[in-house]
Amino acid sequence: MKRRTVLQASIGVVASLALAACGGGETNSGGNAGPANLTIALSSAPNSLDPAQIAVGPFANYMDPAYATLLTRKADGTLGAGLADKWGYVGQKNTKFELHLRKGVKFADGTPITAADVVDSFKYFQKGSGPTAAYFRPLTFSTPDSSTVAISSPTPNPDMGTLFTPAYMGGAIVSPAGLTNPKKLASATFGAGPYVYSPQQSVSGDHYVYLPNKNFWDKSAVHFKKITVRVMPNVNSQVQALKSGQIDLMYGTPDVAPTIKGDKSLTTLKKPTTWAGLHLLDREGTVVKGLADERVRQALNFAIDRTAITKAVYGDFGTPVSQPAMPGYDGYSPAAEKMYPYDPAKAKKLLKAAGYGKGLTIPVNYGSFDPSTTKMVQAVQAQLAEVGVKLKLRAATNFGAWINDLLTKKYAGTVLSPGTGGEPNFYAQQAGFTKTGIMNVFGVSDPEVDAAYARLAKSDAKSSGTAAKALTDVIVQKALALPVSGTDTVAMYNTKLQGVQFPEGGAQLTSNTMWTVR
Repeated sequence: MKRRTVLQASIGVVASLALAACGGGETNSGGNAGPANLTIALSSAPNSLDPAQIAVGPFANYMDPAYATLLTRKADGTLGAGLADKWGYVGQKNTKFELHLRKGVKFADGTPITAADVVDSFKYFQKGSGPTAAYFRPLTFSTPDSSTVAISSPTPNPDMGTLFTPAYMGGAIVSPAGLTNPKKLASATFGAGPYVYSPQQSVSGDHYVYLPNKNFWDKSAVHFKKITVRVMPNVNSQVQALKSGQIDLMYGTPDVAPTIKGDKSLTTLKKPTTWAGLHLLDREGTVVKGLADERVRQALNFAIDRTAITKAVYGDFGTPVSQPAMPGYDGYSPAAEKMYPYDPAKAKKLLKAAGYGKGLTIPVNYGSFDPSTTKMVQAVQAQLAEVGVKLKLRAATNFGAWINDLLTKKYAGTVLSPGTGGEPNFYAQQAGFTKTGIMNVFGVSDPEVDAAYARLAKSDAKSSGTAAKALTDVIVQKALALPVSGTDTVAMYNTKLQGVQFPEGGAQLTSNTMWTVR
């Protein structure tokens, strides 16, 4: 049951990235707000307003206004100051990290933030079911003084600072008032962000309103009089609202993004953020003996025309990829991208050498709730059939059904709808390719992958880039997955908004609290 819960949360991350597109809380609003309002449309309401429970991705739009994080992510991809203004590793082993709180920071209720408050918030987050809580559970914390938090990891982590940025939510510190009654966190906010959630002006499931926090430490960072996040399940309705000026920003799809072309008041921003393809789960041959043979897995990779599939399924909003990483992200390897050119003849040769000249059948489950995933997996099915490999597909109409199918261990491969990725390689490859990874349902261990992962974990700033690529190279050389396309996250917005961008190497837009209006 615990594994099922964590998987459900993990799927929530991916769903939010691609598809999102009362009372009792702190309501201290006031201060020097900016001259404009900001309205954002998302396809889904938040599963919770609790930092320890909420999915991330575009759902961060519900959290960022009210919860300042210890660290931030700047547009150039580097870490920036937040509630902490100094941070870094202690020693050379990548196991100890310190955060030093900015002077004068307060929660929205006016209570000063102390190191002890941060530790209490961390410990609460560790118990949560949110998609990133698992990264925090091994960590231990101490407070050398009232403004310093020391973090210790039992194993090396070369990118610990990332955990305290908005994308991972654990750095969104909850006040003592919130921790006293955690049930209130689901429908109220208890943070230290530039805004506070207003339950009086909001309707749960329909729209969520945030007003300026009079106790925020940097009044110049409060750019809007009000931020509203509207829930609009129909993406076509979002487009009409964007065109009419009812909303300022939405997350688009390949189908609707072209519909605003030519409108000078609107623009689009896109970036490959997730890879779509097959996770080859059964790498020890429990269900399909042939998948234990590296040659068979390599044959699958040679057998598909990634360029043709990507163009047919994603059009201008996808990029062919042969690796579980995208161009511009940590761990992307130009060498890995060249390993599997489309070569069905070579695929047949490898299958024959492995003893499967007459082919084999691979049961695969996927989520039909994402139309693009359905098109992609059917295209892969057709091309693999040409080399004698039959994909026996099992469609799930919702996330829960997909998880239930996955956990039966009847399926040798799966498609995570609509994709996964967009993180530093240390985190991105953990779920699928380490023995205890949440997607590794068969618990497969590979010594070469483990060794490459350990080298990355111990790497420093100078060597981490090389180590991250080396991990990707091992995964691709051993054909542990069947990547097909890097799929885009698309933002559609009014050109009056400034500061809307994807940070270098990041899959999420800059925080809505950083945007301004010209």
